[in-house]
Amino acid sequence: MKISIPPILLFFLCTIGCAFCNAQELGEKEQIVKVITECYIEPLYLEDDLAKIKEGFHEKFAMYVLYKGEFYVTSRAKWIENIKTTRARNLPLKNYDWQFEVIDFEGQTAMVKLRIDEEKKLKYVDYLTLYKFKDGWKVITKQFSMF
Repeated sequence: MKISIPPILLFFLCTIGCAFCNAQELGEKEQIVKVITECYIEPLYLEDDLAKIKEGFHEKFAMYVLYKGEFYVTSRAKWIENIKTTRARNLPLKNYDWQFEVIDFEGQTAMVKLRIDEEKKLKYVDYLTLYKFKDGWKVITKQFSMF
């Protein structure tokens, strides 16, 4: 016995399936944006609560830095210490804006390209990679260009 599915029913089922996939994708992107915003942008540029970085950055996080021709690898703990040292110098406060230029993910892996402007001028372009662990998305690497 051959079962025939009317075209209108097939269209309806495909539409629901696509809507479900898009909702999942939107949910993943929202989760990634939330981690980057709450555990990176806000603690670094808007608040003093650096402990939030530990929530969104994996304990084995590495930041790759190319500065004046020298290449460095910095751990999460060392990066946080560097932030504290810089803040202790009481530099003037500046205004920052940011834009998520790319959010790409497939399965358990994601990449974010983040533009950060300081006083309306391009200051950094960050490339962040993330893995999705049991407890959510975590940043595992960061590299950046400074302007």
